[in-house]
Amino acid sequence: MDAETGGAKSHADLDAKARALAEEVAELKSLAEAFERWHQDMIGLTGCNRSLHGKGEDLVAVTRGLIMVSLNAAIEAAHAGESARGFVVVASEVRSLALQAQKLAAELRDGLHKSNLLTAATFQDIQAGGKMMMAAVSGLGASVNRLIR
Repeated sequence: MDAETGGAKSHADLDAKARALAEEVAELKSLAEAFERWHQDMIGLTGCNRSLHGKGEDLVAVTRGLIMVSLNAAIEAAHAGESARGFVVVASEVRSLALQAQKLAAELRDGLHKSNLLTAATFQDIQAGGKMMMAAVSGLGASVNRLIR
């Protein structure tokens, strides 16, 4: 084999290695962009969960107030006697609706708890992905070292 053929072959090998390295860099760039999107999604999800927790607590407070008002209305209607029969029915319906709202508030709280767990699991997945990306970067560094030797 002459020097010219050997030189062309090593140049072709170097080009192939450079192309492979460029593909790895492109993959890492895509992965880094995905991590940035995931990070932004996590920030949005965490903020949404926080907001929903606050609204859920507000709903619980309103529900408690409605239950108290309906109980007080029933007591007042009982004191008023026969002339307040219709009001007793209304107070009973308000209490029934308040109890339904209380049940919904509990379901909302449970759903938000599940959402928090999913958020934490997603964060852990992002961390694991970050470790995988670091391993890919190390592999890229090793490829670069082989290429320049």
